[in-house]
Amino acid sequence: MKTKTVLTFFLMLLFALSTKAQDAKQVVSDMIETVGGKANFYKLKNVTYDYEYINPKAPMTLKSHETYVFHKEKSHAAYSVNTVTAPNGQKVVEGYDGTDAWVTMDRKLSDNEQANNFARFMRKTNYYWFSMFFKLLDDGVNHEYLGSKTVNGKAYDKVKITFGNNVGDAQDIYVLFINKKTKLVDQFLFTVMSFQMAEPQLMVMEYETIDGIQIGSKRKYIEADWEGNIKGKRWVTTNWTNIDFDTDVDTSLFERP
Repeated sequence: MKTKTVLTFFLMLLFALSTKAQDAKQVVSDMIETVGGKANFYKLKNVTYDYEYINPKAPMTLKSHETYVFHKEKSHAAYSVNTVTAPNGQKVVEGYDGTDAWVTMDRKLSDNEQANNFARFMRKTNYYWFSMFFKLLDDGVNHEYLGSKTVNGKAYDKVKITFGNNVGDAQDIYVLFINKKTKLVDQFLFTVMSFQMAEPQLMVMEYETIDGIQIGSKRKYIEADWEGNIKGKRWVTTNWTNIDFDTDVDTSLFERP
């Protein structure tokens, strides 16, 4: 009798865990459809936009013209300002062909390990954050429903996102706050394990709609705890402007010079 009771409890636990995973996936699926749908996003083939990142704490400023091709996740940036790779104002260009990243400074291919590592991080990270919401049901993405939370009078579903060992260059953690009414991710928590940042940052966003796709184009983030309570004092800002989908892109742009 005792064995039967333990087995019943175990089966109930497995069912509860499975239900939570399914609930999380459904919440994420509804969000993806709300922001335009995965199929509609990838039909647009590519995107160009102007990128601005200002971190007053480092201090650090990045301004670039970004180009992505969705097939093989190719990525390119021509910087007008890059205080990390070129603090003395050299002209910086980064590229990623779907496998390898490269960087040139004043049109010369760089063999600087730090510059090349930063280029790989930026090319993959910027692409991911632009397309992130359409990739959250990809293979290797794990979902966990964390329940509901009210923030500033708005009700949210919280979904934890983790990744398999062979997914990406680093296994970060995200916690999405998905607005129950609008189905949009108004904010999310994230780590940056490529830079050993295991404590969460809180990203908040404002959306604009372009070609039927809702893009969180105005962003800012700050140190927080895992409940989403702000701990930091200064926001890091990121703006995406002049977003243009499905343009004529010369694919040689992504190839190592």
